[in-house]
Amino acid sequence: MTSIYDIAKMAGVSAATVSRVINDERYVSPETREKVQKVLRKTGFVPNANASSLTKKRTNTIAVVVPDITNPFFTEIIRGIEEQASAQKIAVILFNTDEDMDKERGALRFLMEKRADALIIASTASFAKHITSHLSAEIPLVLLDRQPKGLKADLVRSDDHRGAQMLVDYLVALGHREIGFIKGKDGISTARLRLEGYLQALEKHGLGPDEKLIVSGDFKQEGGREGMLKLLALACPPTCVITSNNLEALGALAAIRQMGLSIPEDISLVCFDDLELASQVYPFLTVVAQPVRTMGAVAAQLALERLDGNVQKPREVVMQMTLLERKSARRV
Repeated sequence: MTSIYDIAKMAGVSAATVSRVINDERYVSPETREKVQKVLRKTGFVPNANASSLTKKRTNTIAVVVPDITNPFFTEIIRGIEEQASAQKIAVILFNTDEDMDKERGALRFLMEKRADALIIASTASFAKHITSHLSAEIPLVLLDRQPKGLKADLVRSDDHRGAQMLVDYLVALGHREIGFIKGKDGISTARLRLEGYLQALEKHGLGPDEKLIVSGDFKQEGGREGMLKLLALACPPTCVITSNNLEALGALAAIRQMGLSIPEDISLVCFDDLELASQVYPFLTVVAQPVRTMGAVAAQLALERLDGNVQKPREVVMQMTLLERKSARRV
């Protein structure tokens, strides 16, 4: 059976463009419209009346695309989205991409055919071309936590830059000068902002950054473990380490124990995200906390407001972080 993507491939355009032609929407040039219509006539394509790209009727659903459902950060965000959506009798369809671009494209293709009323996405992409090429311009879009380059849309995120500064300020106040940093996934705006905040805070305190103290972690537990092992193997290892999220912190903690060391006696460890993991592992982790469930609720509200046609320009909501001091860092 011929799909909208088959038509798009034969016509040499995006699926979103085919959708606009079928729905007789604007923003398609006469030449492109004729090219698509020619393929439609040739194939005898019959639109699926249930497909989102082919109907103006609401489905009362919001699609949510996240990169790692096993990360409690995104689990809590989804709870916030569902609470806000269910209060307005809106269902939530969840897609997990495992930080895999092919899976993310597949989710967007599904949405193009089975249309949800709106999309909330924490994209694994550095650039937004694949989102704009797959998604109809009519579908309300909210970016969550991450902002791919080249896409202007509603955005809900935390002040990652300031959060990193808060952690560095706290550690410097405890006397630390060799502060290691385990980065997040390269190309992701959240990771970039946290690294920039770390570097700027070091500069503010007159501590020139040491490249050996900055290692990759990719927001994963195994990445945190490997990153911490690299830092501990240095001739002069750091006295403390900041991880870019809670999963990296768990991996870093495992590496420290693997080497027979203790927190905070041998090395201090702090991180982003205050979830159950941070307050239950021992020693209890000092963190900068994000209002995670609120982020989800706000993202859902922005999507529904845009769906109702109440707004025009893209909006950005930046949540403030809070430093929660526990037992994982000591004075030196």
